[in-house]
Amino acid sequence: MASISLKIYSAALKTRTNVNVIIPTLLPAQDGMNKREHEFARFYETHGCYPVLYLLHGTYGDEGDWQRFSRIEDYARHHNVVVVMPYGENGAYRNAKSGKDYEVYITEELPKVIQWMFPVSKKREDTYIAGLSMGGGGAVRLGLSHPEVYGYTIGLSADFGLITENVKNNEFTVWSHAFEGVDLDADETSNSYKLAEKAMTEERNRTRLYLACGTEDFLYQENCRFHEYLDEIGYEHEFSTREGNHNWDFWDSEIKKVLDWLPLTPIEQELGF
Repeated sequence: MASISLKIYSAALKTRTNVNVIIPTLLPAQDGMNKREHEFARFYETHGCYPVLYLLHGTYGDEGDWQRFSRIEDYARHHNVVVVMPYGENGAYRNAKSGKDYEVYITEELPKVIQWMFPVSKKREDTYIAGLSMGGGGAVRLGLSHPEVYGYTIGLSADFGLITENVKNNEFTVWSHAFEGVDLDADETSNSYKLAEKAMTEERNRTRLYLACGTEDFLYQENCRFHEYLDEIGYEHEFSTREGNHNWDFWDSEIKKVLDWLPLTPIEQELGF
């Protein structure tokens, strides 16, 4: 894998921001033998238009979390997928009154930047969004709101209401700046339940959903309620639950399962192993 750290100016955020990108590249000979021939031309001539996964971090995190604390590079190499990891502050991936429009940045501006810079597909069926905790709730909300962008959406230990309840009930939280001036009782853009219900009434392709949460996670009951609601309204989805807590042991093993679930071609299959 090639690992690239970008610093770009974002018009939606009105500031410079960081993005990490990992891209599948040429692999060495599997038998470990050195060869006189240089077999790079065919790889770079035939590989392009990779599927792309936008991977969001949680509260207090940054663009480097997934690479530091999980084996995402190894999993992405195996599945031939580009992974884009943006910095989202503690902004819940929302448009804010302060002018930092994270929803516009993630769903509109960043995909344009990535498509301009890297060999990724522009098709919605090749474009995925995932995240953990705050990022999981953000990914689900953005996936449901923008099915024309994301064919597949994944929420790991996702927040489906805890953040908004904290903002409503406390004078200050780490997420307060993202909700300044918002009537949370009337704001349906924060409510994944409303967004899922709306998606069921619209004549367009719905994003495919995958949810996962450990049984010891403090967000487990919240995830179970959302899963049950999706069942109630008939929104087809995957719900993975097993023993696990709100930590990287669970998220690392689950993102591996997610990549198996996505419509990706493993490198061994491509190479005929």
